[in-house]
Amino acid sequence: MGTIYLMRHGETLFNLMDVNQGQCDSPLTEKGIKQALKAQSFFKENNIKFDAIYSSSLKRACDTTKLVTDKAPFIECDDLKEISLGIKESKPNKYNPTFPYGDYFVKYGGESIDGFTNRIYNAIFKIANDNKNNTTLIVSHGTVIRCFLMKISNDSKLFDSFIGNCGIVKLSFENDKFTVEDIINVNND
Repeated sequence: MGTIYLMRHGETLFNLMDVNQGQCDSPLTEKGIKQALKAQSFFKENNIKFDAIYSSSLKRACDTTKLVTDKAPFIECDDLKEISLGIKESKPNKYNPTFPYGDYFVKYGGESIDGFTNRIYNAIFKIANDNKNNTTLIVSHGTVIRCFLMKISNDSKLFDSFIGNCGIVKLSFENDKFTVEDIINVNND
């Protein structure tokens, strides 16, 4: 059985500004750096060592991964990137429809929620399958985690609320099936 820690990146400038981030990027804030270091402490204090480490190729996820893992080598994966929002990137979040977004962003040159969910599920499934007996860290994004949880579970409590920055979902993977073992909020804010 494999164990996967699926983690959201630390707080960014755009998170602070409450604007769409999608596949555009903004830097980690000082708070975001502290959040990543708290996640690092959580893993160290619980003696969790990773056999494999993956990150979305977006800078905010890579920067978080470097902080959490003390710059251990990791694999950047484009398919773990956040949903593309087209021309809605860097626009205020308040104009977005409620989650799930359906095809809302398609008319603005972005991805549909179904296409996005399939992209990220396939990427995480491949990582899990390649690391069946390993402990794996995957650092990605909020909508990635929500849509992944929606795909693997009918428990709406898992995906109705948005996971906080550097929040962690502990998963087991066995017989091609994911099970949510725990949701860990290392930052309590």
